[in-house]
Amino acid sequence: MIREIIWFCKALGRLASRRGWGIWLLASFLSLPQISWSQAAKVPQGPPPYTLADSLVRAHSGQTELNIFYVHGMGADASHWKTSPQEFEVSQEFRTSLCHLLPCTTKMGEAEGRRAYASGADFGQDAPPLAYFGDRIWRSTPDWRAAAPFVDHYRLVLRKRDKRGEDSRTTTIYVHEINWWPLVFSAKCRQIVAKEASLVGHDEKYFRMCSAPPVPDGNNFRSYTWITNADEFKAPWQGPTAAVINRGLKHGLLDWGFTDALLAVGPLRRYLIEGIRELILDCFDPSKNQEFVVVSHSLGSYLMFSALDVRNDPEGLKAFQGRESQFDTVLSETSHAYFMANQIALLELANLDDTRNGNLMVHLRTWKQARHDAQLVAWSDPDDLLTWLVPDPRDPTAADVIPNNLPAMNATRWFWLLANPLKAHVNYDKNKHVLRAIVPNSAANSRSGRGTE
Repeated sequence: MIREIIWFCKALGRLASRRGWGIWLLASFLSLPQISWSQAAKVPQGPPPYTLADSLVRAHSGQTELNIFYVHGMGADASHWKTSPQEFEVSQEFRTSLCHLLPCTTKMGEAEGRRAYASGADFGQDAPPLAYFGDRIWRSTPDWRAAAPFVDHYRLVLRKRDKRGEDSRTTTIYVHEINWWPLVFSAKCRQIVAKEASLVGHDEKYFRMCSAPPVPDGNNFRSYTWITNADEFKAPWQGPTAAVINRGLKHGLLDWGFTDALLAVGPLRRYLIEGIRELILDCFDPSKNQEFVVVSHSLGSYLMFSALDVRNDPEGLKAFQGRESQFDTVLSETSHAYFMANQIALLELANLDDTRNGNLMVHLRTWKQARHDAQLVAWSDPDDLLTWLVPDPRDPTAADVIPNNLPAMNATRWFWLLANPLKAHVNYDKNKHVLRAIVPNSAANSRSGRGTE
């Protein structure tokens, strides 16, 4: 690869030395990023047979109530961190894109105004005695209550037009935004972000998110101050500081992002899955004919299906004794799962087929047994530094859980050498090829007045 780059640079130098070629070379150099993006936008994203078209037909006709579980991945972020440092609203971009395609009566749907926190089992007791280098992760009762995962509910009201283009009736889709990020904040903010400042420097964005003022919400908190003494964390030596790009990558990808993955395969995994299970049941209504769809990012995919398969977790099942059938029903009514930017192949290195809790393929096989026509699609951007393909199991008994791995390109490629790794990892919710595969033109028909009857 290095030889090719050197050859390419020498060739450019020879061209530039010729009369008239300098201006052409400069213009071409400046236009390369745009050319690369144009090509990336046209790369086919694979066939789109695994869409929500039939699900939308059922919802429009009143056969089912369509519910989408939206599960964020590692490194959840606040888009307005300077003004609202712990208001993440992780599904906002997805809801906005979905409403643009369908379309909805509002830009990004409407909040139902009800936030449900995990409060049962371990979350109704004192904080577990987990420690990092002897330092307790949650040091008080308020700490533990602030760490409770929660779910926010949204309504997406869809327009449906008759042949004259007039609104005839509406259909409502429900998006359940599962937020597990509060459970990792204490360890990440206090033990990594704060102390990292002494090595590579203070990061204003993450310090501000970790130092947000407390906002009580009943027994829980909408935001919480995890770092109270930010000014005390300074470099212990007068030496070299980290280069700007290196510092940014370490803060964003490793300190804020990959720490979540490490926490999720250790003792914290039990509490993450328990919290998600409680939130799933908050979205389940046995009196309705519900259909569920999972849209999950990176670590969220791993956690969500570990949570849904409660029967393969005898230890975790104790907290939900008597409610096993409700999880079975949710699995049987889950028609599609869309995985974005997966760490599944890497995370299973920490599991190595430990059948006590089952690997992800065991959980997916349970889903397929509950619903034979279930469809799994996994998108991966090859420029994403933290994405691996969902494994293709080789044993014949797992043939029905082979995922449909599809490519995606989420970021501009610069001169065929580099793409922004952060955008490559997170921009699935804005990638029109991914979204069109989920909701094709035939399903998003309200604009033209050709209703799906």
